[in-house]
Amino acid sequence: MNRSVDPVTPTWRPKQRFGGTWDVSEMFTSCSPVVSRMVTCGGVKGGVCFALRERELGGRTDGSRRCVRLMKKLVCEKTSTFRKIWDKESKYPISYEEGRFLFDNYRTCYTSLGLHAIPQLLFRLPSCSAAEKTEDVIMCQSSLNTLPTENHGYRGCLLGLTASNWLMRWDVNTGRCLEAVYLSHRYKFRHIAWGTFLENFVVRSIHTKHTAAARAAGIPQPLLMVLAMFKVFPLRFTAMLEINKHVFGKDVTDAMISQGVLVVMYQGNTVRCFSFDNIVAKNSVVKADLYHDCGDFGSVGSYPTGLPLTVKLTERPPVLFEVKCLEHSLQMGGIPWHYLITPPVQGYKGVFHVKSLETGAMAKNGVLDMDSVSVEPDKAFFHTDDSGRIFHMGPSTLRVLRITDGGHGYELVPDFIIDAYSPCSTNTPQVDGMILTSSGRQVKKLLLDAYADPCYESLQGVDYENDLDILAVTSVSQRGDKLVGHVCFHDNQTGALLNRVELEEAWDETCDHSISVDLDTLVHIVKTPQRRYHCHVYKLDRTVGQREEKQPRQTGKRRKSARRGR
Repeated sequence: MNRSVDPVTPTWRPKQRFGGTWDVSEMFTSCSPVVSRMVTCGGVKGGVCFALRERELGGRTDGSRRCVRLMKKLVCEKTSTFRKIWDKESKYPISYEEGRFLFDNYRTCYTSLGLHAIPQLLFRLPSCSAAEKTEDVIMCQSSLNTLPTENHGYRGCLLGLTASNWLMRWDVNTGRCLEAVYLSHRYKFRHIAWGTFLENFVVRSIHTKHTAAARAAGIPQPLLMVLAMFKVFPLRFTAMLEINKHVFGKDVTDAMISQGVLVVMYQGNTVRCFSFDNIVAKNSVVKADLYHDCGDFGSVGSYPTGLPLTVKLTERPPVLFEVKCLEHSLQMGGIPWHYLITPPVQGYKGVFHVKSLETGAMAKNGVLDMDSVSVEPDKAFFHTDDSGRIFHMGPSTLRVLRITDGGHGYELVPDFIIDAYSPCSTNTPQVDGMILTSSGRQVKKLLLDAYADPCYESLQGVDYENDLDILAVTSVSQRGDKLVGHVCFHDNQTGALLNRVELEEAWDETCDHSISVDLDTLVHIVKTPQRRYHCHVYKLDRTVGQREEKQPRQTGKRRKSARRGR
């Protein structure tokens, strides 16, 4: 975080030097005008400088919370902005999480907390062949009051899945291998994802293909895929089971475990949910612990035995919930529990229904449709701040909706609305000349001013910064013959605009963009159609007041020194 602060000399003096107290606010109001401007942040007395002094004096308030509040004041102050300090290009995917940048198929790791706030190389894993490359990773890191030195199972780590079926744990700071678990020689595992964040994760195999020879011989292929679950802190093996067509049905297409629920997808846009904990409790055939012998199977997690199938199903378990939705897109959340789907009906893409999970009844105002003309369909998803609210994002408007009890059922009410239109654009239709129809009639062509106005802005995405409790809304506007990207910071509770940052690099609408905010760091990752990846890193640049303009250099004869010529 780079901040430029003018040197000042405070003129305050304590009223009593020993054995007395003085008013801290008086100390700052008697300072120079520059410090006085620092004290008043956004028109509110008690700003950044006051908070720094308060932190120095101490108190009962938790130190980390005070620092977060101080950082929020810095980010939201109107004189603060974000300046690009670093960029990097790669032919492999780039990911950013928890202050770590991963490059080169997850082999190279940079930290965002380098010298002078510039990302710095943290570690680089040894080179490996394509048969041993890392396929997928997740970051496993949590704040701990005390860190055991003997047991490395609690340390922050990268959990990676290699092409050779090894589950690896690398230290997040040094890249040292903490643990290695061999999964299987029968199944090919490719994906890793959280089941419940920082509690358990799931590794998924690829779908089993029905070979042409087996198909010609009439040999069925009932196995679809395999799921294995692990717990973290420390790493423990929980269960592994097959998704079999003889058990779940011939039309099963995919499966995943999330929040303790086994979600199975079928043809015809059908989704069925089962209790994974209940399945494990009633259908476990063997208990297996990592690195221990499991009967005749051998050592669990060691090469070449791998992991055993601990759960075997002979019949389909009870269905907790079943629904039909477009592209198997089912979301659950809200307070109380609701689910959000798109009906599997032609022409309904971008239209969402919010229904009660308990009764299946549609919530009042539960049909989400912006009814706008756009190339991209609308998006709707639950907020990640555990408030149970819903984001409904259209081409130019972001609505934040809350589920309330209306007496005769639940209803959706707007919490606040964020409009991405710039102030100079209007929403009234205007006439754009005459057009000739196929029948020969002349009719007036209506064109929305939103598309004709060069100040028009369109929403691209929204990111939630949980530490600062702010929303980072990305929008794009037309400026001359190029597109310019903006990141607007809004209050998560009221939607009020707090600050706005303009991206330095030009916005290419043919590329995929990802914007994430992490305290004083803003990361913009771009994927081009040629599968090239660019990472742009911005850091908070804090300026106080206006910088003094450089004085022009005076010309003329130089005054001789009194000592010169002696």
